[in-house]
Amino acid sequence: MKALLLFTFAILAFVLQVEGQKKSYVCQPCGLPCDDEVHSQSGNCTQCQMPLVDKSTVTFTNLSPKDFCARIAVSPDALILDVRSPGEFAGTITGVASHGHFKNAKNISIDDLSKKLGEIKDYKDREVLVYCSQNHRSPRAAYYLSLQGFKNITNMTGGVSTIKAQAKASCFKEHYIEHKP
Repeated sequence: MKALLLFTFAILAFVLQVEGQKKSYVCQPCGLPCDDEVHSQSGNCTQCQMPLVDKSTVTFTNLSPKDFCARIAVSPDALILDVRSPGEFAGTITGVASHGHFKNAKNISIDDLSKKLGEIKDYKDREVLVYCSQNHRSPRAAYYLSLQGFKNITNMTGGVSTIKAQAKASCFKEHYIEHKP
């Protein structure tokens, strides 16, 4: 009886260990609601078709625009990274709203991020605050940076397209430059 009890306990411990090792998968961050869905196996997201990735690899933080601006205010040494096109960042592009940009932001387009990673390598152990226009490119950039060894990454949800409604707040007056249409 004692041997049977020990054998049963050993089997139960093994099953619990195997269960604990099962991975959870999430959509490779794309900024859509599907980012929050958890899956039990790999594959592609049924909504956006992005690959599903191990949930433990998605290590960046998301903040609302208001909280993101507040974070800028208390983090003068952080890298503020705008991953839109240079025309969107500067407000010179036509046919696409550029909205504005945060003061002291560095602009590296999501399309050039892998080629220009060396320009920001000194921030691997420092804070990096990432944003774009509508929160589709910045989560991808934040995820990519985390895979490249950047440790403290924050993404702004909603993107700068959502700031106009909040632009009267003192933080935005101090840290944000609105582009005139």
